[in-house]
Amino acid sequence: MQEKIRKSKSGLRGLTRLYAIQVVYRAEFENKPLEKILSEAKSDPKILLSEEISLDEIDLEFFTELITKTQNHRKEIDKLIEKNVADNWEFSRFDKVMQSLLRLGVCEVVFFENIPANVVFNEYIEIAKSFFKKREVSFVNGILNSIFKQQKSV
Repeated sequence: MQEKIRKSKSGLRGLTRLYAIQVVYRAEFENKPLEKILSEAKSDPKILLSEEISLDEIDLEFFTELITKTQNHRKEIDKLIEKNVADNWEFSRFDKVMQSLLRLGVCEVVFFENIPANVVFNEYIEIAKSFFKKREVSFVNGILNSIFKQQKSV
């Protein structure tokens, strides 16, 4: 999967998003503070990725900003996601990879106005395809699109 992302037009940002998902996931899974995981990831990127990746393959500035904004706005992001899932679904019961992917995607849609929404959708859809089946990929697209439309109307 990483090779596919590396070869895409936005490979640098794509790898950065993938890496960010892994950092957020690991913090949740290990129940560690995000700062600790972030520090570990910056010092040794191989702790997260199955293939070796060098830090010059990711956009460190964007990575840090994305992680920080996601953490700082987590409650707001989670509320937006919960508001946009079916009544019989609970975001807290979602797979932790899905939670991480949605949190980061929603953060970009809401708090990164300089990045076109279609770019955000496409990137997170491609990453979702690597982890999930078609139904879940469509779900990611639906959530991001719904939140984007709500933000535009505000």
